[in-house]
Amino acid sequence: MEAEKASKAGKVAELFVNTRVYSEGLSKDHKQSFISWLVAVTTLTIYTGWMHILLGLMLGSFFSRSCLYLLLAIWATTWLPAKPVLWSAFCSSWVFKTWREYFSFSYLNEAELELGKRYIFVEVPHGVFPLSEILSGTNCQAIWPHWKVYSLAASSVFGVPLWRHFLTWIGCVPATSANFKRMLGRGSVAVVVGGIAEMYMQMLAKGSVAVVVGGIAEMYMQHPHKERIMLANRKGFVRVAVEAGLDGGIVPVYHFGNTQVFDFWPQSLSTFARKRRAAYGFLVGWWGTPVPRKVPLFQVSGRPIPVPKVDKNDTVKFNQAVDEVHAQVVAELQAMYNRHRASYSAAWAERPLVIE
Repeated sequence: MEAEKASKAGKVAELFVNTRVYSEGLSKDHKQSFISWLVAVTTLTIYTGWMHILLGLMLGSFFSRSCLYLLLAIWATTWLPAKPVLWSAFCSSWVFKTWREYFSFSYLNEAELELGKRYIFVEVPHGVFPLSEILSGTNCQAIWPHWKVYSLAASSVFGVPLWRHFLTWIGCVPATSANFKRMLGRGSVAVVVGGIAEMYMQMLAKGSVAVVVGGIAEMYMQHPHKERIMLANRKGFVRVAVEAGLDGGIVPVYHFGNTQVFDFWPQSLSTFARKRRAAYGFLVGWWGTPVPRKVPLFQVSGRPIPVPKVDKNDTVKFNQAVDEVHAQVVAELQAMYNRHRASYSAAWAERPLVIE
């Protein structure tokens, strides 16, 4: 068994390359059953509208002890341990299948990935709610069958009951630099450098990480006629990659349709929300409610961008490498978007991507 695993190292993973695949083996014209639709709408609304529900319970607690006790019981769950486990049984549950069916979720990989190498998957856009990224996370073993991909999410959401455990069960951790390196380094080993034993995080394929770089800022960047993403000055993920010498590379990922699932109101709270590192406002979906619009979601994963290893103490070379890799990521995302926007929708052929 070990010999077989060793023989796979460095070989190319067998992925469906340049082929659009619909989740659960469904087709573009598949019609969702009423029961599946009802389960999807109900559970999606509870999840995406969870903050609205908590707000309602909080207001109700002033008038009803039942609401107060229920609210306290819900918040008490935040004391339970929440560690990133990538719980496969949870991710493969029927409920998530109804979600992917609701959005007719599909994906396409432009390139093959090498087994035994480490990757950072840079995913955009966040949109008002990163539903496409969540669906990808629950289905990552089908999209990238040989990789165990962890994700980073805004630290503020880990203080919210239900969301806290939901995110950890699909492999998410708070988006900090320390967590980024730690999740990349699952399977770390000790090496000796200069006579001093130090623990260096050896980033194995099983410790690859997905990063939704736009974050809260993109919740306030909805536009009716163009796609807008926040990436031009976001280089933290590149700095981590260059410092570690990511052998697999950075894989750009675009989620077509994710910006159309919800609107966010009021947009005027953008500056205040970004300073507080938390979103303030209301989701506006189907008929003005927190019910997500039934929009097809299409994930495209691009070609890996090579990343050199540069000593961060050599400031000039390090910053130069970061700028060069970041520029390649931006250029590849733009090119990848242009390659696939017409295949997603004829209307999107005239919808430009603006990288801010």
